[in-house]
Amino acid sequence: METFPKEIELRNGQASLHLMSEHDTTDMLAFAKTLPAHDLMFLRRDILQPHVIESWVRKIESGKNITVIATVDKEIIGYGTLSRGEIDWSRHVAELRIMVGPNHRETGVGRIIVRELFRIALDKSIEKIYARMTLDQTGARKLFQELGFHPEALLENEVKDREGKVHDVLSMAVDVETFHARRDSYGLTR
Repeated sequence: METFPKEIELRNGQASLHLMSEHDTTDMLAFAKTLPAHDLMFLRRDILQPHVIESWVRKIESGKNITVIATVDKEIIGYGTLSRGEIDWSRHVAELRIMVGPNHRETGVGRIIVRELFRIALDKSIEKIYARMTLDQTGARKLFQELGFHPEALLENEVKDREGKVHDVLSMAVDVETFHARRDSYGLTR
């Protein structure tokens, strides 16, 4: 696995990548406060709560999660997480979650974070990665389709927003080795 931290080129300048640790708790909370309510609504964890971020760090320390953080001038602009389940028969599978701050979308940082997470997945013997999103998250759906993810399931009325409205969730997946074999076509070469 390549080492972190590392510098990366974005469409609008440079950023740094590093693996999340306990030292990122305060900065992650600050990043969460920059996110629109709609982005926060469907996150698996309420990252506006310090104790939730601390729990996330404990999962990283235990090896269940791996999170890559992108920063500009030491401020978090986005992150991606690989989360492995706790069931033995699915230890070859991980969920990918990604969030990019609204001021840094369309810069290429999301794709770069995904590329780094796929490198880590290959190193960690993860064979399949899936991502889940609501149907109205068209930007995320487009990105994952461009990266070779294909729909696997539509979960009807799976999540409920803060106003009580239910939303369907699309589950998409990709085989890690297939992704690496075709990464040039996904625009993820160095």
